[in-house]
Amino acid sequence: MSFLNPSFLWALFAMAIPVIIHLINFRKPKVVYFSNTSFIEDIKKETRTKTKLKQILILIARMLTIAMLVFVFAGPFIPNNEKANDQPSDLSIIYIDNSFSMDADAAKGKVFDQAKQIAKDLVYSASPSMNYVFMSNDCNSDYRATLNRDQVITSIDDCSISANSLKVNDLIAKANVYARNGESASLYMISDMQKYMFEGLETELDSNVNFVMLSLNPMKVNNLYVDTCWFDSPVHRVGQNERLTVRIANKSSEGFYDIPLQLYINDSLKAMTSFNVEAGESVDVDVDYQNTTAGNVAARLEISDYPIVYDNILYFSYAISDNTKILAINAGDESRYLVALFGNDEANFRFSQVKLGHESDVNVNDYDLVVLNSVSEISSGLADRLKTFVNGGGSVCLIPGSTVNYASLNSFLDLFALGKLDGTSVSNVKLYGIDYQSSLFRNVFAKEEKQGSLPNMELTHKMTLFSKASFSPVLTLENSNPVLVAGDYGNGKLYVFTAPIDKVNADFAKSVVFSPALYNMAMNSQLVISLYATINTETVVPTRMENYEIGNTYTIYDHKGETSLVDVRYNSGVLNVFMPGTTKEAGVYGLCANSDTVSYLAINYSRNESMQDYLSEEELEDMNTQEFSGRASIFRFDSMERTLSDFKEISEGKSLWKYFVLLALLFILCEILIIKFMR
Repeated sequence: MSFLNPSFLWALFAMAIPVIIHLINFRKPKVVYFSNTSFIEDIKKETRTKTKLKQILILIARMLTIAMLVFVFAGPFIPNNEKANDQPSDLSIIYIDNSFSMDADAAKGKVFDQAKQIAKDLVYSASPSMNYVFMSNDCNSDYRATLNRDQVITSIDDCSISANSLKVNDLIAKANVYARNGESASLYMISDMQKYMFEGLETELDSNVNFVMLSLNPMKVNNLYVDTCWFDSPVHRVGQNERLTVRIANKSSEGFYDIPLQLYINDSLKAMTSFNVEAGESVDVDVDYQNTTAGNVAARLEISDYPIVYDNILYFSYAISDNTKILAINAGDESRYLVALFGNDEANFRFSQVKLGHESDVNVNDYDLVVLNSVSEISSGLADRLKTFVNGGGSVCLIPGSTVNYASLNSFLDLFALGKLDGTSVSNVKLYGIDYQSSLFRNVFAKEEKQGSLPNMELTHKMTLFSKASFSPVLTLENSNPVLVAGDYGNGKLYVFTAPIDKVNADFAKSVVFSPALYNMAMNSQLVISLYATINTETVVPTRMENYEIGNTYTIYDHKGETSLVDVRYNSGVLNVFMPGTTKEAGVYGLCANSDTVSYLAINYSRNESMQDYLSEEELEDMNTQEFSGRASIFRFDSMERTLSDFKEISEGKSLWKYFVLLALLFILCEILIIKFMR
């Protein structure tokens, strides 16, 4: 047995009071002389022993009554065996899940309203001197402050539904911080226990933390929502026919048919289609339309569904560019193949050339693709610049010369952990393999090219790829030596030919594979930015920024015209915008640099809340066994009629104060009976 308020046990010294009274009553009697004893002759005589026994029994009853009352105020309880320790908590950490799913209906009222009432009942049932930490899915000052009873009640009342969500891993990490000073803490998690909340659970529960999970029971309803979207092509041009793929998810027990899906571009209805989706399934819907003007695009996809409406709209944004900017750094003469492919297509490309050694005269960050043409060596300064360029989102294509400095080129390849040139070359070997799943050749050919239509390679430098490299061959010879290697590095891409593109390999330069490969390198070289970001406690939205200037003041504005200052971080063409903590509404926001709109930023609510995928009581028990070694206490709240005492018994242990009150009353009754009937 333990006590919630053991300091009250000092009051046991009050048991000395009836002892003192007893000793006073048992003082040696004073002799009184009577002149006549005839008046007491008829009184029944009591023995001295019986009188002493009666007084002792009364004394014991009074002392036990006082002891029982002291135990009542000390808060006796039998500790729960599943608790981390048997000590009373010094701190109560109360977490209320205020995500969108908590706004659902339960058997009686809203789930979120029940959660707040449970939290307040928990506070009122504890000691008035208890300290609290209040947590929700929003980052606020309450996370960092210890509160008293009145303050935590105010925080609970002020809590409202939020677009943010919090993983259990983060919740436990925060709770452990408060228990590191050696104090015992109780963590109360009041939630509907969606499965995604328990993903990535790595943080161990501190030995001083008693974890209590109170699971609520929302009513499942049919929900149809727009999950995500993506484009077939990463590049967007004026006049280009776009294909946007939209994923619709159906989290319900019935199918939906002929449901309209609407696409709005800059607040104008651009396209409309319909879809069918079976119960519990997802469907990908294609929306086709054409880009008509260049610039930034604010877009949204809409469906109609009730009663869950926050996920019926998906916002996204992108930029329609005029052309792709390509820089060729030539070690020798200008390549007529590159000029023919890019220089004569001003509608799609802005092609520039510079002599190797004069590349410092241009800023490579102003380009999407840099082609190193017929180079035999690369200086360390240029190599470092190109590594930074690729890491920041640019693309580089290396085309070697017929004779090369293998040590210099290998030093460049080492920067990307790609592989090495073996220092030898092979001659007159047929081009044999094409990776048709590569982005360079996907959807290029109506059918796979036969070996007979592929050219002989007159000169190819031998290359060995590192086993752990993130690069793979796209074109290979009959002897498996790679001709073209491609892969991602950082935010950008690196392409390496092992064959020179000059007179010695003229047939290859004129083949059906060379031009599509170079063309798709250019088309895929533009920095791909996510179409939207998801609202969380620290929402960061990346956007492409070509003309970044230090000292600019950046602000955002919403559809109401309200503006807010934002912090930004720039890195190699990408501007990361840190949305203000007050930004809680999904939508497309305009980004201004010194009052001029430079981009659009789309943010959406997390779709985790749309899945309505809750852990059952059995799954929670399994989670407790596997992740918390059975130390957590699990309580499923069925209705508001359930008494808080059941919850307290799981969280704190079995309370005994009621039994001690009954014992105190019993001893008082015993005293009365002894006085009245023991003659």
